[in-house]
Order: sequence, then C-alpha cells, then structure tokens
Amino acid sequence: MLQSETQVDTPLAKSYLFKLCKHFARKIRVEFDETTGLAYFPYGTCHFTASATGLTFVLAASDDNQIEQLQQVIEHHLQLMRRAPDPALHWLP
Repeated sequence: MLQSETQVDTPLAKSYLFKLCKHFARKIRVEFDETTGLAYFPYGTCHFTASATGLTFVLAASDDNQIEQLQQVIEHHLQLMRRAPDPALHWLP
C-alpha cells in the first residue's frame, strides 16, 4: 500500500474537514467527527486530521496512479472549499 501526505495551514481546518466529509459522503462512505475523517474512495482512502492550526491529509492506495487520482480529487475539492485559485499542496510520499 502506498501513502502520500500533505498539510494545509489554516485556522479553519475543522470547518474544511466538516465540509469536505459532508460533500464526499453524498457519493462514498465517509466516517468523521470534529477532528478526524476517513473517506473510502473506490481507488483508495483519505484520512483527514484537523487541528487548531491546520488540516492534514494522508492518502493510501494500491499504486501511483490511484495516489495521483486521490491527490487531484482532494486538491480540486479543497480549492473549491477555500475559494482559492491554487491549493498549492506539496505531497510527500
């Protein structure tokens, strides 16, 4: 299983976690509470962790293509939530 991780520095981490999890839950299975979430995509999982200073995403998938697909989905949806032109996420393996 491959993993990829990134963090977004924001005081709105809990709000973004809630919005992202509620949004994804319309189409896939998602478990979440105030500070953590786990989204089960057909091609892998995304674990969310919110703190007072940021939101961390840890992705897990079977291969590089699936990891890349997960990264694109998270970046796109985060961009929509933040209303920012570029999420500027730096993913670490």
